[in-house]
Amino acid sequence: MYFPFLRGKQFELIALRELVSLPIDPTKVSPIVEPLKKNLNTIATAAKALNTIGVKVQLIVNPQYGDLKDKTNEILQFIAIQEASYGTDNLIPTFLIQTSSDFRSFHSFRTNPSWSGNPFSLIHLKQIPEVDQIVQFMAGAQVFANIIHVNQILALRRRFGRISSSLLADPFNRQLRNSDYLDLEDEFFSNDYLYYSEEGYAGFCDYLTIGSDFIEGGRLPYAVVIHLTYLDSGSGDIRIHHFISDTNYDDSDTAGKFYEALTKLVNFVDAHSIPETIAISKFKEYYDSQAYPGLGVVKKLSMMHHIELMQSVMK
Repeated sequence: MYFPFLRGKQFELIALRELVSLPIDPTKVSPIVEPLKKNLNTIATAAKALNTIGVKVQLIVNPQYGDLKDKTNEILQFIAIQEASYGTDNLIPTFLIQTSSDFRSFHSFRTNPSWSGNPFSLIHLKQIPEVDQIVQFMAGAQVFANIIHVNQILALRRRFGRISSSLLADPFNRQLRNSDYLDLEDEFFSNDYLYYSEEGYAGFCDYLTIGSDFIEGGRLPYAVVIHLTYLDSGSGDIRIHHFISDTNYDDSDTAGKFYEALTKLVNFVDAHSIPETIAISKFKEYYDSQAYPGLGVVKKLSMMHHIELMQSVMK
C-alpha cells in the first residue's frame, strides 16, 4: 500500500478531495495528514469525501508543527466527534514516535478504555528508549500501519519482529532556490513501489513532490518551478522532472514565469507520451487558456499527479 504524507494545508487537502473523482483506490492508497491549523473543518470535509469511496485517512494526533502541537486530546476528540455525529469513520489516530513524550501520549491512548479497541498507526521517525514497550502495546492491537523512517529501518525492523511494517522515505531533493533546479532538471525519485513487497514491507510512504521540510508561507519566487514525477518505462523507476521558468531576474510577473515553466511541461509530456492524469489535463487547460491559477494550485496539481501515478503503478 502507498501512504502519501501530507501536511494539512489548504491545497493539500483540496488535492485529496479532488482525487475522489479518480477515484482513489482504498486497497492501494491511504493518505497521512499532519494537521497544522486549529480549525479542522477542512480536514473534516476531506475525510468525509474520502469516506464515500472507503479511503482511510491516517490523521496525526501529535503533530510536530502548527497550532495543534501538544494538542493530542483535542485531535482525538475531533476524530470521535466525526464518527459519532457525522458517520465519518475513516479517520485513523496516528502517532509520530520520536521522543519519550510521544510514547507517553501513545501509552495514554492505548490504556484509555474509550480507544483501547480502535485501530491506530505509528510512524517511527526515531528509535526511542521505550521501543520494547511499544512492541508490547502493539501485541493483539488493531494496527492499521506501522511505518518506519528509512534512517531507522534496519534497527527497528529487528525490534518489531513479526509485526508488519512499512517504509518512510523522503526522495524529494529540495534545493535552496527554485533556480537551483536548473542544474538537475531530471533526476531519480524512487523505486520503492517495485521492491517494497518482496523486501517484506507492507507498504511504503513518501512526502510526495514537497519533501519533509516544513515551510510556512514564503516570498514571491524569482523562478517558478513545476515538479512532475513520471514512470521511466525502461528502468521502471519513478523519476522527477523540474520545469523551471526562464526570466528569473526578479520576483515580478509570476504569471508569465508560470507559463514559461508550463510550456516546458506540456512539451515534455507530449514528447514522452506521459499518460494524462487529472492534473496533467488541468495543466493543459491552463496552457491553452494562458490562465494563471496561483502557486498553491500548481503545488496541488503536482501532488495530485504523483498520487495518481503511484496508484497506477501499484499492483
